[in-house]
Formats: sequence, C-alpha cells, structure tokens
Amino acid sequence: MKKLLSNLFLLLFATSVSASSKDLFITIGTDAVNDSQKSLKSAVNLAGSEEISVVKINSDDVEELSKLMHDKFNRCGGFIVHDSLEEAVEVLNANDNRAFAKNMAFVDYSINQEDIVTNFLKDVDEFEIRSTILKLSSFHNRYYKAQTGVDSQAWLKQKWESLSNGRSDISVDYYKHDRWPQPSVVMTVEGTDKSDEIVVIGGHADSIAGFWGRERARAPGADDNASGIATITEVIRVFVKNGYKPSRTIKFMAYAAEEVGLLGSNEIAKQHKRENKEVVGVLQLDMTNHKGTKDLDIVFMSDYTNARQNEFLGKLIDKYVQVPWGYSKCGYGCSDHASWHNQGFAASIPFESTMNDINGHIHTARDTIEAEGSQGTADHAEKFARLALAFLAELGK
Repeated sequence: MKKLLSNLFLLLFATSVSASSKDLFITIGTDAVNDSQKSLKSAVNLAGSEEISVVKINSDDVEELSKLMHDKFNRCGGFIVHDSLEEAVEVLNANDNRAFAKNMAFVDYSINQEDIVTNFLKDVDEFEIRSTILKLSSFHNRYYKAQTGVDSQAWLKQKWESLSNGRSDISVDYYKHDRWPQPSVVMTVEGTDKSDEIVVIGGHADSIAGFWGRERARAPGADDNASGIATITEVIRVFVKNGYKPSRTIKFMAYAAEEVGLLGSNEIAKQHKRENKEVVGVLQLDMTNHKGTKDLDIVFMSDYTNARQNEFLGKLIDKYVQVPWGYSKCGYGCSDHASWHNQGFAASIPFESTMNDINGHIHTARDTIEAEGSQGTADHAEKFARLALAFLAELGK
C-alpha cells in the first residue's frame, strides 16, 4: 500500500514538476540506481519498486549511463528514456501491477506448419548471414548520431527492398525519429486474411563503442548487433524465395538508437499501443553469433518477457532447430523487447549465451566476426534464423 500511495502521489505531482530542457526521465532497474547516482551527478531517484525505478538525469549523461550499464551490468541499453515523468510512472505502475500481455490467452500456440517450415529450413544459408554481418560491420560505426549510422540504414533499406522481389504485399519504409538522425527501418508484409493481427521480428541496428567522441569511434558491432540484423535479413530472403504469404501481417524492424535507452523501439511500440494495434507476438534478435555458453545454444531471457511465448519458442526449437536451450536473466531494459513488454505485448528475446558468458568484445572496436565464438562464420546465427523462420510460420498462420 505504501508503494502504491507513493506512485499515485508522484502521478499527481508530475504535472507540477519543473524540468529543464535537458532533463530526462528514465525507468531503470532498481539494482542499478545506486551505481547510477554515484556515477552521474544529475541522477535523482524519484520513485521505485523492488525491480524498477524512475530516475531523472541530464540528457548530457545518457551516454555515460549507457557505458555504465554495459560495463557494470552487461546490459545493452539497460534503461528506457521516456517523453515525460508521467509516462515513466505509468510504466512503473504497469510493472508493479503485472498488467502485461493483454489478450495473450487467446493466441494460438499450436505447431502444425511443418511442411512450410521444412521448406524454409532447406534454404537457410550461413554464407548469406555472414555476408550481411561483414557488410554492416564495415561501416566505421552505426552510431545513432553519426552519418554512418544513417548510411548503414540506407544500405539496409535498399537490401530489404531488393529482397522483396517486387511483391505488392511487401513495403519497406523508414520510421523517422525527430530527436536524432538515424531512422529505424520497417518492412511490412501484409497478411492475407488476418492483416489486423501483427507479428513483429526485430533487432537494433545501431552500434556503439567507447565513451568520448562516439560519432567518430570505430564500432563495427559485428555481434552487437549486425548479427541480429543479418539473421532477420536471412529470414526475409528465405520466406520471399519460398513465395510465402502469411495470414497475419509480419513486420520486420531494424531499430535506431537502442544503445542509449531503447529510443527507437520505444517510440515504435508506443505508437502501436496508442493506435490500438493488435500485436500478437514480438521476437527480438539482439546478438546471435557468439556461442558463449558451452552446453546451451539458445538462451531465453525470462525477465520482462512473456512466459507462454517463451515456452512456445522452446517447443519450436525442439521440433525444428534441435539444439540445447535454456533460460537466463538480463535485467531491466537490456534490449528492445522491453519496449514492447512495457506496452503490454508478448515479447521474447532468444540470446546467444547466458549473461555470465556474454561476448566480452561488444561495445569496442574488437567486436568483429573474427572475434566471435563462431570464428569468422555465421554458424551460430544460422540457428537463430531457423528459429525465427519457424516462429514466423507458426505464429503468422
């Protein structure tokens, strides 16, 4: 009751809080609040629960916070930037109340598309995934404020357009953001008879390294997250080659600005919620090509994800991918799935390792395909492409 009253008071007080133009309101894992306040002079803890807190920071400190969350907590992102204090408190209260995944009880998680999935899997090509990783990591960086971050998205948009093969039911568009130059890229495949129901397969397209002068820093981001975008690109290539037309609408997304507070995915997920879009499932592919855990190939994050959808994905692995899998936890806001989860949509993130075995080269100039566990190949990412294709067919039906 004390926590509820505190948050209700903050909601009432929010409209009267005076904030400078540089103040930002974020939600962050409560386990990271003390370290944030020690590292950032601007950090003020406003409210919180055992799991999530609302913190005010200066916008100039975002990148320092991003580095702290990576170095100390192994989280890419690790916090979510909100448009207002009211919005941040709403997310806090929603998490307190466990008000997630509206209508998810009615999603059909049956597995009966074996013929389609089997044909898909025959066409998955490790070399195609590897080629895309190499191309994306050849950009000096894909930082959300850098011209190369814009140029890399232009290349990706053109690549996805070329893969669509002139199909009238497929469109590829920029999702432009007002506060930074890098756009997100969205491919929409219109469903045949359930087009108002949407399945999202996404990953972040930006890369980051170091702290000072990030617009100029070398950040190949081969694993984080060229690997996830390359995996998605292979899923697109395979389903188009097979002439597949889903019953539900499928949206493939390459999010901008994940590394600095899940900015791109948060805007997109909020718009889907605001417009009452019926998103029946979200799959996040963030880092797929470093096999860091000896006895597991695919690891689902169990926190801030949907348990029923995670179980469904595990069954898809058992049937179609046939590799060992398990669970781990990555903390609050560790990737773009959290943006969708906070809006009440079922989201999952299959990851390349447990958090204890995370790739130590990410967020540095050493994040190259040669440094990954697959040692210059995309063998590990290929497993995630197979899972995503099964997800597409079984949930897109």
